[in-house]
Amino acid sequence: MLKRILLSIAESMMRNISGGIGQRMRFVYYKRRFKTCGSNVKIDEGVIFHNPENISVGNNVWFLPYSIITARPLGEKINNRLIYKKINSKFISNIGSINIGNEIQIGSFNIIQGYGGLDIGNKVTTSSKVSIYSYSHYPFDKNNLSLITYANSMIKNGCISCIESPILIEEGCWIGLNVIVFGGAMGKNTFVTANSIVLSDLPENSYASGNPAKKIKKRFDY
Repeated sequence: MLKRILLSIAESMMRNISGGIGQRMRFVYYKRRFKTCGSNVKIDEGVIFHNPENISVGNNVWFLPYSIITARPLGEKINNRLIYKKINSKFISNIGSINIGNEIQIGSFNIIQGYGGLDIGNKVTTSSKVSIYSYSHYPFDKNNLSLITYANSMIKNGCISCIESPILIEEGCWIGLNVIVFGGAMGKNTFVTANSIVLSDLPENSYASGNPAKKIKKRFDY
């Protein structure tokens, strides 16, 4: 408990130091906290990492300001929750972990929820205000519609209904402004247009758009 308090204080003190000095301080600190961490990792001011011990980061990765990246705590046991598991046959990493490849840019004000598992391949770009949820709440119990369920972790007496959806974002993908991703595998070199909502798999080299996002043409001519 004392160690956790001291780490929280250290993170709070360095979180909003701007410029190259702040980037360097955060890199030196989180290189020791991440599960694994490569070189040339830039962490801008205001970025928050929850449970960094379950986050792996490659080389040449830039976290732009004020993003929140959340992995599942190691060994966490979740009680009073109904969890529906959505299978992603392409996802091979551990549920709850976040794996970020090489040459990645995570945009400003991103929300990245990795409780259900998230793999981000090399050369991926997320634009500003992208939200990725591999674990989120569900509006009811599919097996018992008469059961009242809830959607926040402060509920002490009652069932919380959730869905776990591992997400894979393959090499070269670009996720546009304000896109929300709730599940699936995003094929290599796919682009998702602004304000789209991704609910399922997108094939390689897609130019995808809409709610739900669907391939409307090829991105590149190959």
